[in-house]
Amino acid sequence: MKAIVTVPLNQNVENRLFEFMNRDRISHFYAIFDLKHLGAKTKAWVALSNNKIIGYLMEYDKRILYMRGHQMCASPLLRNSDLASPWFNIEPKHLPTIKRLYKPTEPADKATVGLVTTFTTMKATQETFNPVQRHKAQELTKENAKALAELLDIEPQQTQGFFTGLTYGIFKGNKLVSFAGSPEMLEDLAIIRGVQTAPEERNKGYSTSVCSALVQKLIQQGKNVMLYVSKDNPAAVKVYRKIGFKETGREFLGFMAKKRNVRHEL
Repeated sequence: MKAIVTVPLNQNVENRLFEFMNRDRISHFYAIFDLKHLGAKTKAWVALSNNKIIGYLMEYDKRILYMRGHQMCASPLLRNSDLASPWFNIEPKHLPTIKRLYKPTEPADKATVGLVTTFTTMKATQETFNPVQRHKAQELTKENAKALAELLDIEPQQTQGFFTGLTYGIFKGNKLVSFAGSPEMLEDLAIIRGVQTAPEERNKGYSTSVCSALVQKLIQQGKNVMLYVSKDNPAAVKVYRKIGFKETGREFLGFMAKKRNVRHEL
């Protein structure tokens, strides 16, 4: 491979970067979404070899580093970010370089054994979707912010991001016991995140029902549906398989890390 150069995202390479990402919209979902809808919070650098895009690094909200591309891109791209304690979302092939420069301190998913979460990506389509709804789920609105905050044990204002897309929940009496959200969507693809059931109400089919209701609505809107799930959370994988999600074969790593005191050049 010829020498790698990195450049900040600009008009000269933006269209080419979208072409690069659109070849595999599942792998690049968040990057596409952030550039299209959250550009003010997103910085991006593109790696080129022989004037061909071979990877990129995105810095979202001054806290998340999101990297895709050739493994030789990692060091040149990381020169552009000065974050000391970022959350990483990377491909497995980038981990050796990342660990040389940063020390993992916290996994992205609490179910993880170790400090690095391995996420597998799964997808449901109209052809594979198999809804299972034993419990009635309803669409949530901002009026349900307090109930959602109580389920998640956070402040009501912290739930606002879930209402930018679709969110479904199941109530038991006046208490919200389960929810699933899809706050980010592309024209053809939506992602589920934030699935949660109250600990005392688990293993009763609530997660299966609420996810079924949400996915059904998204598919009715003409979207395929994807998600990340930790490989150390077999119960969740079982739920998603049950309603028609299939593994895509793509895996990514998520973790928080602290920059090492590396004196030599990257």
